[in-house]
Amino acid sequence: MGSRAFAVLITFCLLVAACGGSSEPGAASETETAESEEEAAAITAAPPATPAPTTTVSPVPTSFADVQPAVVQIVAQGTFRDPEIGLSNGSGSGSGFIISPDGLAVTNNHVVAGAATLEVFVGGASEGLNATILGVSECNDLALIDINESEPLPYLEWFEGDISAGLDVYAAGFPLGDPEFTLTRGIVSKARAGGDLTGTSSIDHTIEHDANIQPGNSGGPLVSDDGRIVGVNYAGGAVAGTTAQFFAIASDLALPVVDTLRDGDFETLGINGWAVNDAEAGISGIWVAGVSAGSPASATGILPGDIVTSMNGLPVGTDGTMRDYCDVIRTAGDNPMSVEVLRFDTSEVLRGELNGDLQLETSFSFADEVVQESEVGTVASASYVGYQVVVDDQQQIQVEVPLEWSDIETEPFIDDRGVAFASLRASPSLSDFDDTGDAPGLWFLKFDQFLPASTVLTSVTEEFDDRCVDNGREDFEDALFSGQFQVLSECDGKDNAILVLVLAPPDESFTFTIIMQLVTEADLEALDVVFDTFRIL
Repeated sequence: MGSRAFAVLITFCLLVAACGGSSEPGAASETETAESEEEAAAITAAPPATPAPTTTVSPVPTSFADVQPAVVQIVAQGTFRDPEIGLSNGSGSGSGFIISPDGLAVTNNHVVAGAATLEVFVGGASEGLNATILGVSECNDLALIDINESEPLPYLEWFEGDISAGLDVYAAGFPLGDPEFTLTRGIVSKARAGGDLTGTSSIDHTIEHDANIQPGNSGGPLVSDDGRIVGVNYAGGAVAGTTAQFFAIASDLALPVVDTLRDGDFETLGINGWAVNDAEAGISGIWVAGVSAGSPASATGILPGDIVTSMNGLPVGTDGTMRDYCDVIRTAGDNPMSVEVLRFDTSEVLRGELNGDLQLETSFSFADEVVQESEVGTVASASYVGYQVVVDDQQQIQVEVPLEWSDIETEPFIDDRGVAFASLRASPSLSDFDDTGDAPGLWFLKFDQFLPASTVLTSVTEEFDDRCVDNGREDFEDALFSGQFQVLSECDGKDNAILVLVLAPPDESFTFTIIMQLVTEADLEALDVVFDTFRIL
């Protein structure tokens, strides 16, 4: 015999930091929350930003006089969610730069996405102008906005030379919400650094440089000594020796995306967020700080503070990056995508469909079904003290089980033909789980082919025909799987229950079977935790 379960209710602390925000001009902002704590620490440890080079640059290129008028400070008003300070109806500040005389300007997605209003201060002006978001891309962390000004505006041109290590570069912008323009000098230390370094985008490569940037510099230009755009600053990062290193989106990658954004959003769900991975709490995904109105995320019901944990059945954010998240978006395009969300406020697990018809709904509770059909829960017990992540030896099944279920088997199951299947079993005592009705536990088994749920259920439950009360079969379907389940109760005359569940994904590429025995009230809680943390890797 065997068994397997699911449950939710997770308490955790997310350690994240703002990438480029400051609360309002002249004060530190927390709405631009795209960097990790390590990135924020790297920025803090860096030397303070220096004013525009004078005696340190000889001669100062006359083209720098054209840079400041085309660099803008952006103040975004809206409702954002930070894991440390909670819901915030406030403002955040970032930088940007104008690329055409009609007022088109580039900045980061995490500066503007989800904002209700944008106010843009051109070249350090004291009065702001309104701006409209034309298109955003969280996967590229870029946004294109249109500044509402009838008069021609100064603008910058894109760098067309080779970007190589040693190239002199200058970071322009308005860090820390200060309305005074700053320019810091550095060199390109690595022309093609990794593109999954900050948790705010997933791109082919970035420029690593040491021109100091701080929160509020995000979205501002990294320019060459002739004042042309080498890249778009968006993150602090690693510390090489005693020198802080920062990152910019290279012009050769940014320019094609910016051109695409003229026609609207690109590689985006309308989320202002970043990847989080808290191994201690067993939580990973994409933290949602803000949601753009009218976007696929908004239509599905995703809210600031949610954590997107999986898309199309694939866990996202598990490596602390947006790579898997963006891979799914780029693969699915405008087609429907199943999505699973952990709601921070209520510890609910919700499932729905992006670009589809299914809004987020609370995940199905198998515990409720078991309670309706058995006497499980009449035996009171304290809740389990915690849960641990368990993965089978073939690296195909991942689930959280109670810490008390310490008797665990993860080796493959070998059938009579010698075929191996991914298998995972856990219980306080597997021998009692197998032989008696007194021990809770679970068994997950994955078949690398489609098997009809009714056939598998008949095969599994026939051994219980004379031992348990059969409560019948029911169909099950959510955004990720479909199949059938059956509840057997009062096995061997005891107040217990056995849940047998057989499910397959929409493409019917595999079938998995879950057998879970429940004995006490705590096991009902564990049932939903197990189900909501279950992943096919």
